[in-house]
Amino acid sequence: MAEEGFVRLYVRDFSSLAAKAATGQEVEPALAKRIEEARSHAAIMDARKSPGHLDAVSEALKVESERKTFRDTGADSNPEEVLERRRLFLLQVADRLKEGQRADA
Repeated sequence: MAEEGFVRLYVRDFSSLAAKAATGQEVEPALAKRIEEARSHAAIMDARKSPGHLDAVSEALKVESERKTFRDTGADSNPEEVLERRRLFLLQVADRLKEGQRADA
């Protein structure tokens, strides 16, 4: 079973990047770096604790993507559009985390 703190850490970080991206900020370099850090950290946690840390983050991101409220919607933005962009961003991150696992396997 994945460590809850590990999952929360990465869900929080990816959610923060999603909020920035949803309001039009460029986040791809930071996102790519954080995905690689998550993969490396997950490999360590899987070896030391139990397998499944990256899967747990991916699944938690899918749940997080369905939240209908978050703080940073941007003053000039349509909140529904921002929420949809955020949702899609988080789902893409969840998929990218899984792709990395398949490539490494």
